[in-house]
Amino acid sequence: MEKTPFDEILGTIYLLYYKAKMDLGEAHLARSPKGYLQKFGVEMPFRCDLDILDYLIGHRSSIYSAMSRKSWILYVLEITKILSYNEAFGIGKLYNKILNKNININVSLDCFKPILTLLESKDTSCPLHKLKILRDKYYAHTDAEVGRLTDRLFPTYDEAWDLMFLIEQFLRDIYAQRDTDIDLDIHRHLHSYLREFKRTYQYFKKIEDAAEKFILRRHFDEEKCHQYFNSLE
Repeated sequence: MEKTPFDEILGTIYLLYYKAKMDLGEAHLARSPKGYLQKFGVEMPFRCDLDILDYLIGHRSSIYSAMSRKSWILYVLEITKILSYNEAFGIGKLYNKILNKNININVSLDCFKPILTLLESKDTSCPLHKLKILRDKYYAHTDAEVGRLTDRLFPTYDEAWDLMFLIEQFLRDIYAQRDTDIDLDIHRHLHSYLREFKRTYQYFKKIEDAAEKFILRRHFDEEKCHQYFNSLE
């Protein structure tokens, strides 16, 4: 069956959303494995002290720190394309096209209402407002400037995920009207990172660098450090 203009636009919104969700998942997981796993009830595929793993990945690994930052920026750029009245594939723009009959499609517009409420909010503390400031004023700068300027502007990961779930409900509702199922799960794609985390966990466990061991002992109590360095995990 030939796709309609509505199907083409909605399909692109879905793909942009899925990519943004992957980016947010990578950013969150690489910044705080413990926070991500606990939020979504995902089990770690190996035994470890989750507090120590969280610290090693989020604070002692430059590779994962860089990955988290890059993924977060990509998330911001993608999600603000969707949450817009002006962008080509913005949900607000799609709504206006249907409302003004520029696109002929028989769907209920009720599922747009939560998104439109968000887009029309004047609350400068809302997550979307913060994301748009990050996109427009800071992510055109150098990495050093971004790191210095944006900490106070970041929405929390919980706020970012709440935003995603709002869009996700919209997608489920509108695709249901088209009698179509959509795949929105990302956990299976992120599982490979959990296996990679084991290497980092084992690397620091066996490290001979006295300075690295001192840093860890300064951050955690002696009993926890002793169990980490001497366990068979």
